[in-house]
Amino acid sequence: MSTSDVYNALLRPAVLDILRAAGFNGAKPSVVDTVVDLTARYLTVLASRTAYNAYSNHNDLDPDVTDVRMAMQDCGLLVPTLTAAEELWKEILRKPLEEYDDPAARAEEERRRDREDTQDVTAFIEWVTGKQNEEIMRIAGTLKKKDPTGASLTAQEERDKQEMEDYLTSLMKKHSKTGVDSRYQGTVVGKPVELRAVKIEGGAAESIEEWCRKTRERAAQAAQTAMTNSDTMDVDHEREDSQPMASEP
Repeated sequence: MSTSDVYNALLRPAVLDILRAAGFNGAKPSVVDTVVDLTARYLTVLASRTAYNAYSNHNDLDPDVTDVRMAMQDCGLLVPTLTAAEELWKEILRKPLEEYDDPAARAEEERRRDREDTQDVTAFIEWVTGKQNEEIMRIAGTLKKKDPTGASLTAQEERDKQEMEDYLTSLMKKHSKTGVDSRYQGTVVGKPVELRAVKIEGGAAESIEEWCRKTRERAAQAAQTAMTNSDTMDVDHEREDSQPMASEP
């Protein structure tokens, strides 16, 4: 099984939970495979654009909030209300904040402009914290509701009150007798393995890094020696050429 097949298998239950929360009760396997493939491709594009923005903005691959937001806009996840040209003309034509004499009016105008600039992000946050995403979490089994004070719990609230875990964590604990961290460490579903130096037994160098360093040093020393010998030979040849030839008797 390739790495792509493993990730698609891990993504499939999440896609099924989303489809179930949207109201779909059944589908053909080919349809589900197509939706899973589209989801994987979209996540790949989103991650690639985030890495590209991070490298373009600050020359490293550690993204920040700005890089993620730009990638979400590039992929159509965040849809601005205005285009770039419309935002530019609107900024040129509207009254600067410095020209507002009333401090209260200036503060209110500043808050209004901030709401306009972050309207797409606000809509995304409302979706994450809204009923639709809450239903997806409930179907997936990761929603944990707090005990409402002074209210009788329904059957569904009693089930949600219990300790819930996603399908992958439950499956890993089911098949792990020694602990999830130790059994799956270094795999795609576990924590990464801590890198350690590989020691070479019976050699002059104790590690691969030391062997590479010594090899580079020997190569540089050999090149310097060859260059020095070449310069010495050139000087000797020049000295021989400059000496006058002995005249015949």
